Amino acid sequence: MNTTHLSASEKAYLWTNYVVDSMAICCIQYFIETSEDEDIKKVLEYALGLSQIHTKKVAEIFSEEDHPIPIGFTSEDVNLNAPKLFADEFILLYVHQLANLGLTFYSKALGMVAREDVHAFYKECLGSSSELNSRTKELLLNKGLYVRPPYIPDREEPEMIQYIGFLKGFLGEKRPLTSLEIANLFFNVQTVEVVKTLLIGFAQVTETKDVRDFLTRGKELGTKVLQQLRSVLEDADLGSSSPWYTYVSDSKISPFSDKLIMFHGAILNGAGIEQYGFSLATIMRRDIGAKYAQLITEMMTYADDGMNLMIKNGWMEQPPMAVKRTKQ
Repeated sequence: MNTTHLSASEKAYLWTNYVVDSMAICCIQYFIETSEDEDIKKVLEYALGLSQIHTKKVAEIFSEEDHPIPIGFTSEDVNLNAPKLFADEFILLYVHQLANLGLTFYSKALGMVAREDVHAFYKECLGSSSELNSRTKELLLNKGLYVRPPYIPDREEPEMIQYIGFLKGFLGEKRPLTSLEIANLFFNVQTVEVVKTLLIGFAQVTETKDVRDFLTRGKELGTKVLQQLRSVLEDADLGSSSPWYTYVSDSKISPFSDKLIMFHGAILNGAGIEQYGFSLATIMRRDIGAKYAQLITEMMTYADDGMNLMIKNGWMEQPPMAVKRTKQ
């Protein structure tokens, strides 16, 4: 038995872990049911096993602490008999993106937890997420679906920056992009392509007008983001990833509850804001930084509206909170 209570950080990551993995279980179970590719199905089964292990472990830790186990998502949030909504090839890329998000989440959790059992749990999560990343990447490569970032020429020797204008970008001649700027732009474009494809599919099957309008607005915001980021790469004569929109079927039957769809969108939107924040912190050209800052503002407004819509419909579960110590 642990004598040290869970800290706020440990409760935060464990709670989020449980809710997100319970959502992932619903999604992956449906994708397994509709998958026609045996290789992709094996990867999906591995990913499903990880999410089931995670939710079980978090439930055990919370039970030992007499902490309420989150509601999360259940079999009521998924229709396993719904027709195929996304092609197997897209689902493989989607799971690869989930593995990437898992690596980011678990590495942060590992740095912010201290209790021995929670620390050990996130070490295991980080390792298994890395394995999922490797399996999905290898399969994407084998199927010719993995799109590599642009290549740039090698320099003959290291150089120091020689001029102050290296940071400029609004007026006059713009310097070439750095490798880190290219990497972040390419990764962000690829991620938005996946999210936009999901929104197209979800908007097509939802029966609630408010949710459909919100998802359509997200799709339009995704189009704007892609235009903004792609233009930077194209101005530098560099390519980006291809759209995946044709991988959405014509089904009108929703495999997921509107509650799950909205939460799924909120998680991906939050991950996008986080990634743009990282990109903004590492950008060394001010015009690109301004684009990221503008996009972050617009995405935060969109996220707020989505949160309010979820609260209005009773779909937003309250995370662990501090005690209110003042009287009304």
